[in-house]
Parts: sequence; C-alpha cells; structure tokens
Amino acid sequence: MNSLKILEEFGTISLKNKKIQNYIEKQAPFQYEEEYGVDLVHYSDENLMDIFIRKFHYYKPSVMSVVFGKYRQFYEYCVEKKYISWNPFRNSKFLSYEYLVRMAVKNGNVPYYSRRYVIEQCEHIPYCSAYYKSIALSVFEGIKSYAELAQLKWKDLDREQKIIQIGCEKISISEELFIAYETMREYTCFKNGETTLQFDKNSEALIRPLIRHGQIGKPSNHNLKYLSNSISKKMTAIGLSASGLYESGVMYKLVEAFGKEEIINYLLPECWEKETIVRKNKKFENFFLQNRIKMSGKDFGFDFKGYGLILKYGEIL
Repeated sequence: MNSLKILEEFGTISLKNKKIQNYIEKQAPFQYEEEYGVDLVHYSDENLMDIFIRKFHYYKPSVMSVVFGKYRQFYEYCVEKKYISWNPFRNSKFLSYEYLVRMAVKNGNVPYYSRRYVIEQCEHIPYCSAYYKSIALSVFEGIKSYAELAQLKWKDLDREQKIIQIGCEKISISEELFIAYETMREYTCFKNGETTLQFDKNSEALIRPLIRHGQIGKPSNHNLKYLSNSISKKMTAIGLSASGLYESGVMYKLVEAFGKEEIINYLLPECWEKETIVRKNKKFENFFLQNRIKMSGKDFGFDFKGYGLILKYGEIL
C-alpha cells in the first residue's frame, strides 16, 4: 500500500483524523519521495527536518508545534499498524526545536529586516516609494497585519500628535511614516514600470485602494479583503512579508529600549533560575503592554529564538 493510501486509511478513523489527512495532503510532502528515495511513511526524521526547514521554510516553534502534532499522530498510526517500527518524532535530534531554529536561521528562513533595509526596498520604486513606505513602516511600527491596516481610515490619523487610533488603542508613528502618509495622499495615480492605476479619491481609507479596470465610480471603502490582498501583493513583490515587518519592528523597539545584549541574553539564556525568568518575563510583558504587542514574555522567548540567533551572530537584512 502506498503512502497516500495509508494516509487515506488514517483519515477514515475519525473527523479529526480526516482533517489531519486533508492538511497533510494539501502540503503535498509526497512530492519529495523520489528525491529522498523513500515514501512518506518511511521518511526519516532528517527527511522531515529537510521538508519543514528547506521546503516549507518554517522558523517559528509555535507553528512547528502545531504542524508536528498532525504529522506525529499520522506516524504513530503507522507504528500501530506496523507499517513502520518507530515514530520519527520520538527523541529526534533533527526535530528538536533548538536544532530546527538553528537550521531555519542557517537556511535564511527568519525574515529579520533592519529599518534601513525596509526603507531601501520601498525606495526601489521611485515614483511610488511613499505608497510602499506607508504600508511597510505602518506594520514595522506596530500595525499587526495588512488586514488591520486595510481597516484604518484617514480620520484615524491624528496629524498634530502623529498618532494612529485603533479602537481604544493608540500608536505613535515616526516622522518618516507621517511624511509618507502625507505624500501618498497627494498621489493621483500609481505607477510601477508600465503599470498605471488610479487611487480611489473617494475612499476614506488610510491606504487608499487602487482602482481596477471597470471599478471607477464604484465604492471601494468596504472592500477590505481586496485592499488587504492588494497591499500584500505589493509588499511581496518587493520582498517584504507582513510577519517579517511586524516581528522585525518588535525586535527594533526592544533593542532600542533594552539594548542588544539584554535581548540576546533573554532569548538565548545560558542558565536562569526560576525567579530570574519570572522577573524578566514581567519586565518584557510590561513593555509589550505599553507598545500594543499582545504577547507574553514566555511566548516571546519561545518564538523569537531565531531572531536572537541572528542578533547574536549577524546577517540581519
């Protein structure tokens, strides 16, 4: 029985198993069977590490934890059915979070951008650099996602105080981002190479939508999904990801507030007593609360180890 048939057999056991089957099938790990010389059922822990790091480009332990839980259950089923004798996730060096994070950094998976790099990527598009800066710096300075950015209105920007109001919360923005907003607001059209689109002058959005062919005269204020997707595509085209922008911005704020060495010591501790850990967690959580970063100290220490390694050994973009 081939690995796909075994996965389908696994999916018949319960609704939960069916969801795991669909998830694994969607990731298509079967496509590497010829490269590894074995089928999915017989992948080694090193094969799986290669898939997760070099093929899927994971770098966050929290994401790996969710994914591994699905694969682990499938392989445990294969052990129970005696298709294999050992679950590759058991006591594996290659699938330990410490090893995987180091390999993710080595493979270039962690999108750690310096502020200068973000600005330079935006300035590669001379005519519309303010448009790109408005998006990239918004996320870098604290807007959590493109979806959240798409919901903001021009009226949410306090131009006197240089503050963006998001519900009951506020974000102070840099002078550079403020100038980018003001400049972008004066644009009548978007130009990139041979592409020319119009900005929707009637939109109240902070990042005004670009009008597609045949859309002129139609309201775009409420088409948030279109605006969010459009923003995402523009950023992807210049090599910037939403998670990379936001997480790099978090690191930028932390290094400015606490210094490089303290952040490295927090993310890559050699030996801490419980009392020290609790104290440091509280210190960082207070900072997160003040800066609209919804994360616990424990989660930060777990998920940002890749950023800590880059901060320690270099190669920030």
